[in-house]
Amino acid sequence: MLGIILAGGYSNRAKLNKMVLEFKGEPLICHTFKTMRPFVDRVVVVTGRYDAELREILHQYDVEFVYNKNYELGMFSSVLTGVSKAHDEDILLIPGDIPNVSSKTYETILHSKGMVRVPTYKGKTGHPLFIENHLLSLLKNEPVESNLHAFLDQNKDKVVEVEVNDPFINFDVDTMEDYEKLLTLTERK
Repeated sequence: MLGIILAGGYSNRAKLNKMVLEFKGEPLICHTFKTMRPFVDRVVVVTGRYDAELREILHQYDVEFVYNKNYELGMFSSVLTGVSKAHDEDILLIPGDIPNVSSKTYETILHSKGMVRVPTYKGKTGHPLFIENHLLSLLKNEPVESNLHAFLDQNKDKVVEVEVNDPFINFDVDTMEDYEKLLTLTERK
């Protein structure tokens, strides 16, 4: 099982590298890595704009890095870059700015059935996505101008939505307001 963490973007709305924002005493992306790591054999972090900074932050972890030279083309270019590192293995895919997914969510997704598994919370889809290895060739053949929604729509007969009790599956940090809300919500727990 390959875990792919997408961290190649500009962080335009946050106006800084959001992956380095402090969350529970360390950079946000470290939490995304730590929540995923127990459930995969290896983790690939897709970098881009902030490649050097992310390598420095994550150097002490068992991480493989892949640089997305086309990061300016958007998130799907990072998806394709990450998936290119998959061998004959299933993948779990998550953006690096979704740091608080529960272990129970990962377990539920992995113990469910379906070629593509998408977690949902109260009717809203989120991450991480699970994709079986034999579908990766279809994903790799998508044009860079495409996106995950288009891929999922084209393969909707293979997609299973998995209900989880985890509001953080679709809580990403796009803005500083999102970051403040994340801090507030997690302090209450």
